[in-house]
Amino acid sequence: MNHLSIALFQHLNERGVRYAVLRNYRSLPGDLGGSDLDIWIHSEDAPAFPDLLKRVAEEENAKLVSCIPDPYCAKWCLLSPHNGIQIDAFAGGIFCRGAEMFSEKVLAQNVRDYGCIHVLDDACADLIAFWKETVNNGRCGKKYLEPVSERAQQYTPDYLREQLPFFAKKTRDLFAASVQGGTSDIPVGKLCRMARADLHVKSVLCRRLSKLGRLFRRPGYVIAVLGTDGSGKSTIINAITPWLDEAFHNKVKYRHLRPTLLPDLGVLLGKKKAPEAGELPMVVSAPHAGRAAGPAGSLIRWCYYLLDYWLGFWRKVWPLVATSSAVQIFDRYYYDYYIDQRRFGIHLPHWLLRLGGCLVPTPDVILCLGGNPETIYARKPETSLGEVTRQTDALKHFCRRQKRAVWVDTTTSQEESIAAAKAAVLKAMSTRFSQVL
Repeated sequence: MNHLSIALFQHLNERGVRYAVLRNYRSLPGDLGGSDLDIWIHSEDAPAFPDLLKRVAEEENAKLVSCIPDPYCAKWCLLSPHNGIQIDAFAGGIFCRGAEMFSEKVLAQNVRDYGCIHVLDDACADLIAFWKETVNNGRCGKKYLEPVSERAQQYTPDYLREQLPFFAKKTRDLFAASVQGGTSDIPVGKLCRMARADLHVKSVLCRRLSKLGRLFRRPGYVIAVLGTDGSGKSTIINAITPWLDEAFHNKVKYRHLRPTLLPDLGVLLGKKKAPEAGELPMVVSAPHAGRAAGPAGSLIRWCYYLLDYWLGFWRKVWPLVATSSAVQIFDRYYYDYYIDQRRFGIHLPHWLLRLGGCLVPTPDVILCLGGNPETIYARKPETSLGEVTRQTDALKHFCRRQKRAVWVDTTTSQEESIAAAKAAVLKAMSTRFSQVL
């Protein structure tokens, strides 16, 4: 049960806001069905929408954790200790790259009641979804193609002329004719080019330049989870991922240790097999079984992976969190070098590792997991109690020195440690957008 969505629709209805859910509404208002919420707001009611969201957030103890302002479609991400919601709020008409594609008049005529909420008529909503995907991206997946193909008989010339007044007749006619033959006969690329010409959409360059303003208040986050073997990293990551997915609509990505722009040295030297796409790293059952490299080998290994942290972050991680509402979760991070060099087969002075750390971008949130060493060792006795104690103390010392680090005791109950981790993440995320609502 998503209490954020329930409260949202309650306020929309009580205030008499003219709105309509565009798609994926059948499980609403209590369940988002694993989707974000695409909602149209009448232009006269749109200015009051942020205040409405503020009331919802206050009632549900939620925070605004991401926001992408846009005059045509603003993105809002709310997160509470229990639920999350991502709202794409279309104000007035439906625009594509600055060009109006569906007018407010057309949308208002297609509003229907569905229980206690207002929704857009399915035929119109499917049409909007198809053209948004096609014109924006130049391609269209089956989940958008199949609905319009199934409704081919409804898309008569008169209906399309009324719904698509900004499209040329030849574009409407080609669409109507092609959907009759099924999804394989729809010439998405050609329809995209014709529609872009009809609408006079902005160029790709203009679209990219318009995103530069997001850099001043990034909509995404990087989270690093640190801890010794047995500290509960997997448990915490598995618990916060679906929770964050609700607010960031399935844009939470798991990464192990580093960005991996560069391959593992073992793979590069032919000593290991490269992992398959999407394959999780192999569990290391004896992290201290190998011997550390000598001074020269340690330096080479460290420099190679340091380059991956620096270059890989800016190439693979930063573009996602800087321009979109996304979260990158690292299971371990560069700071593990401070705590357990032996795991990585190196032996270097700590001052050198700290110096190199100045080049590594700092995550937005660093969860340091630990607690009673005996409890942790009992969970995963892969090294020794003395080693677990040493690493736990070292991690505590790091946590005290790093401003973005938060200590989470994972030797309490699982429910308590998960709640503490969520609270730390929510507190860190809420500060960035605290002045928006």
